[in-house]
Amino acid sequence: MMRLTRIRLVPAVLAALAAVPSALGDDVPFAQPGMSGSPVALSDIMAGIQLRHIKLWEAIQGRNWPLVRFEATLLGESLGQAAMLYRNIPIEFVTDATAPLVDLRSESAPKDAAKQEAIFARLTTACNACHAAAEVPFIEIKTPSTSPFSNQRFAPGGK
Repeated sequence: MMRLTRIRLVPAVLAALAAVPSALGDDVPFAQPGMSGSPVALSDIMAGIQLRHIKLWEAIQGRNWPLVRFEATLLGESLGQAAMLYRNIPIEFVTDATAPLVDLRSESAPKDAAKQEAIFARLTTACNACHAAAEVPFIEIKTPSTSPFSNQRFAPGGK
């Protein structure tokens, strides 16, 4: 009898889930996919960007300049992916966020943590400006205070 009740519940649960918008987390002005739709939700791209933001900060703190360039490159690629897949993201917000990344990726980037932290602060400010314009100002990015990456060494050369 219990099994029969569960079987009857499944269609009701599925119907309830179908009534919820599939991309509730993407219900913001910028999150309108291009004409062919998007294979990945903007919220998923942004979650990956947030993790890269943390890794970038940790690399700066570890003074691991090759890792800073690597993470800045990957973060920039993710921003580019978002801009290509979602048509309503104004280009000036993408440009404002990628400009600090270009500075960090440059071979002539300062090998000075304080200067790189200032560049990182510009990136964080650009993220929050975009969130405010997208009507999601409650998604406020800040300089990381802890890292979920306890299994990765951020200092160069095993220091």
